[in-house]
Amino acid sequence: MKIVKFIPNTITLLRIIGAVSLFFIEPMSVWFLVIYGVCGATDALDGFIARKFHVESRFGSVLDTISDFALYIIMVIRLWYIITDVFQVGTWIIAITACGLRVISYGICLIKYKKFSSVHTYLNKVLGLSFFLFPFVCLAPSLAILIYSYVAGSIALLGGIEEILIHTVSKVYNVHNKSIFLVKRNERNHVSTKENE
Repeated sequence: MKIVKFIPNTITLLRIIGAVSLFFIEPMSVWFLVIYGVCGATDALDGFIARKFHVESRFGSVLDTISDFALYIIMVIRLWYIITDVFQVGTWIIAITACGLRVISYGICLIKYKKFSSVHTYLNKVLGLSFFLFPFVCLAPSLAILIYSYVAGSIALLGGIEEILIHTVSKVYNVHNKSIFLVKRNERNHVSTKENE
């Protein structure tokens, strides 16, 4: 059972290695999409295993955030030629604003809780899925990519605003706050759990 606690972080490290390998593979080739797809699948797998076997850790959470950054930043760099070809001014405004909101959110979390992490909200899960799908959406016609970019951008804006609100109103850090509407309930549960210990 002791070895199980190393499995989620090992999977996350393999995702980082897979993401870095995308620098050396032709963008949008079969191998690029396969490795990228495996990296995305492991994003769900490591968290599932950590929760299932109760081996979640602060290190694992930070490592997961770093691996997500690595995968998506590398994906954007490698597919930049598609992004610049399809994105319009409105899409750029949304993307830059959403990135700014994320920076503010990470800053609030770092200052308030001394942690560098992202909250696992429902919107962030949907956003992660929409970002993950980008290379596959790029196989579609330009209009579909443009529509997708506005939808994903809107989700990113809403997710960034929600995460800022969660950090602002929360009294304790909880990476598992699923929604701004559940923060108070989660804090009551956290307090009652502490009282029962």
